Amino acid sequence: MAFLDPFGPHLHWETVEALAITRKVDVIINFPLAMAINRLVTRNVDIPRNWVDMLDKCFGTHEWHNLAYDVQTDLFGDDQSRKRDDTAFRLLQLYHQRLESCFGNTVDPSLVKNTKGAPLYYLMWASSHPRGKAIAEHIMRAGDRITRPKPE
Repeated sequence: MAFLDPFGPHLHWETVEALAITRKVDVIINFPLAMAINRLVTRNVDIPRNWVDMLDKCFGTHEWHNLAYDVQTDLFGDDQSRKRDDTAFRLLQLYHQRLESCFGNTVDPSLVKNTKGAPLYYLMWASSHPRGKAIAEHIMRAGDRITRPKPE
């Protein structure tokens, strides 16, 4: 079992692939979508080059860019790129699909929120072996039901 808890988009996809290739490791990943990744995908397409490089390494592809931005023609016939409203969902799907293709077995990601209900990251599970999937699904669903006791 490997628990991967990157600070921002610093978990390179090649590391995830290397773990998958062993076929001996289940992974749990704290995917920092709201905390870091979605913030690096700016509203306009002019993202600093070092941010693009970080995101390319995180996803292991530049495909995230086409999922994040929509090109529309304005009144003057010029193409304008803008961030899609559902960018975070699209990026989560991309990462989840890539995990599935590497490991073969995944469960639906579980959203982790802060105390005010704002999204922080997604907890993701992947394995080369299907036996743990039912257990992982149970744990992920249980996480949504856990609440803290109210102070007295």
